[in-house]
Amino acid sequence: MCKTPRHFASVAIFAAFCLCFIGANRALAQGTASIYSAMSGETLGEEFGEESENYVDPSDFALDANGEFFYVVGYESSQFLRVNAKGEAPAQALKLPFKPTKLALFDSDRRAVVVGGDENGTIAVLSLDGDMSIEATYKTGHSPTDVDVKKSGDRTLAYVSNCFQGEVVEVDLNSGETLRSWSAGREPYALKLTPNGDKLVVVDRITNMPANRSFSCAEVRVIDLESGEQQIVELLNGHNLLQDLEISKDGRYAFIPGVQCSYLSITSQVSGGWISENCVLCVDIDKAKLVEIFFLDDSELGAGNPWGVAISDDNERLVVSIAGTDEIVYLPLQRLLQMIDERPDWARPGYGAYTYQTFAKGEVQLPFRVRAKFGFKGMRQLIARGDDIYALARYEDVICKATLKLNPPYRHFDGSYVAQEKPPLSAAAAEESKRREDAGEKKPIVDDRQAESDAYAALEKNADGLPALSFTPLAARVPMEGVLIERSFARLGAKPVLTMRRRGEILFHDATACFENWLSCVTCHPDARADGFNWDLLNDGTGNLKNTKSMLLAYETPPCMITGIRADGETAVRAGFTHILFMRYQDENACCVDEYLKALKPLPSPRLVDGKLSESAARGKKLFESEKIGCSTCHPKDSYFTDMRLHRVGSQDPNDFFDKFDTPTLVEVWRTAPYLNTGMWTSVRQLLEEGKHGVKDGRFDELTPQEQDDLIEYVLSL
Repeated sequence: MCKTPRHFASVAIFAAFCLCFIGANRALAQGTASIYSAMSGETLGEEFGEESENYVDPSDFALDANGEFFYVVGYESSQFLRVNAKGEAPAQALKLPFKPTKLALFDSDRRAVVVGGDENGTIAVLSLDGDMSIEATYKTGHSPTDVDVKKSGDRTLAYVSNCFQGEVVEVDLNSGETLRSWSAGREPYALKLTPNGDKLVVVDRITNMPANRSFSCAEVRVIDLESGEQQIVELLNGHNLLQDLEISKDGRYAFIPGVQCSYLSITSQVSGGWISENCVLCVDIDKAKLVEIFFLDDSELGAGNPWGVAISDDNERLVVSIAGTDEIVYLPLQRLLQMIDERPDWARPGYGAYTYQTFAKGEVQLPFRVRAKFGFKGMRQLIARGDDIYALARYEDVICKATLKLNPPYRHFDGSYVAQEKPPLSAAAAEESKRREDAGEKKPIVDDRQAESDAYAALEKNADGLPALSFTPLAARVPMEGVLIERSFARLGAKPVLTMRRRGEILFHDATACFENWLSCVTCHPDARADGFNWDLLNDGTGNLKNTKSMLLAYETPPCMITGIRADGETAVRAGFTHILFMRYQDENACCVDEYLKALKPLPSPRLVDGKLSESAARGKKLFESEKIGCSTCHPKDSYFTDMRLHRVGSQDPNDFFDKFDTPTLVEVWRTAPYLNTGMWTSVRQLLEEGKHGVKDGRFDELTPQEQDDLIEYVLSL
């Protein structure tokens, strides 16, 4: 089905040029990116696998208090970088013995703590004086995703979210001892201490509720570090995919970017936010209460997949990075707080949500949202410093910089309020293009990629080929008179050359591949797994919601979808572009998504002990494979624990006209709750004890309590 060219270079370059600068039809704008983006460059053929990928792959960064150095962790490269912010010297690199995810500076920026390591969760304490070095490493839980640090007497305490352990731990960085731990729900993904260090706010990425009910959402927790008690913040229905947070300077509010999913609606259209909207949640920390929702989308232009969030130093602006649309959004923080204070007591969060889109009477005021596009893929973490905002574009090995300048009075012009901005040219190219256009030349657009490449080649580099930091100015964004956003970008490494797998990963996260940019594949499939919701897709009629499936092993275990309606993974991907993203897909892009999904690797279960089955799971394995319980009849281990057939398992919804459902793989079943097509069961124990799945004849009930525990332990170890 897939074309397999040695390169997509000429096609990709021409397409990017046309789509970005000739005003192509929106339906053809799939994967729109800056001409300086890796997406507009060469893509290697399918014979080039992950071994051909040589990326920094920055997953987090920090800027020291003096603004002298950026500190960057690279996930795939397993690096810790010290980057001179003024470009006075090449970056310095420290190799780490694990893949890092997050970092935090402490001890007056003389030390750093880094967490990562996936299933081999690791905390590393680094010295930043002179030549950087690793002072100590400690083990922590499964897949640590965030860390924050505070001083407590003579101790330095780190708080770590062990995502797939479902816990937050307090660690003494001097000894590595875990002092306290808290159960933190499903996939605690981000955390942050309040300014005075007395509370810890923890954000769960996805819901852990039954999916067959009319209410489901992720959770936010506030932990009182003095008492050790935690409170769960009640969010609204559909809040999910929470990936970051920022706390106001007075410690009163937490701001959390997320997605508000309309999973109870029929997914017959994506326009206007019908399927999902993108927002910032505001939580009152002392009250542990959701107090307001601020939407990031405009009526015909979504802000798909918000990720990072920061507050400007002057406390005037809240800034959000939109990972799916390659842009940042400025919001007026003081106006947000005023809206919270003035909202009627009876009003729910989100009351009057769209009144803030209008201009005030009389003199034109600033709009509620000011959006600035960069066109670099994977814009996630943010840093606010002075008047500048820095955004880390993970898939580009790039730091983007934005500076908002206001010069009232403000005047709007046609199209200034909301417009789908094209990714900007460099300032020099934009100026020359304007000159050519004014002169009436037929081809006014200047393609200065070679000039940018030559400038990068001229930079001083270290022995590992890492360059000095140099920001290339882009054309300023002028959304209305009186408002100007200066933009620039700097590379942390050479411009990436994408494999098909990497391009597919980018497209999977890319909301510009969706009509009006409302969502991306990752909206419902974080990490290409499941979001925990039931959705009413149109492949089996309406009014019969089905649980989201993980994409892991989708190509190895056809058919696809819960009803098996798609013959294979390739068919399912193309149907997703057409019927969920509502885009006319480009086949070379669909082939790249195929390669990404085929390359997914199972993550070892947190139930394993040193990578092996526990004694209990080993006993459960024998039961699983025995005739006594019969699990392996439909879940044979030699074919990814699925017979790849449809079965009647008694889970037919009254609105279903299908009564047979696909047998899912049990690989990674520990992270794919809730279970069955109905999403009714939130644990394997529930599924067997109450749902009687596969054991309606009482075989599970006949097992001893120890045997039941052993069987469940084995299944959760797969």
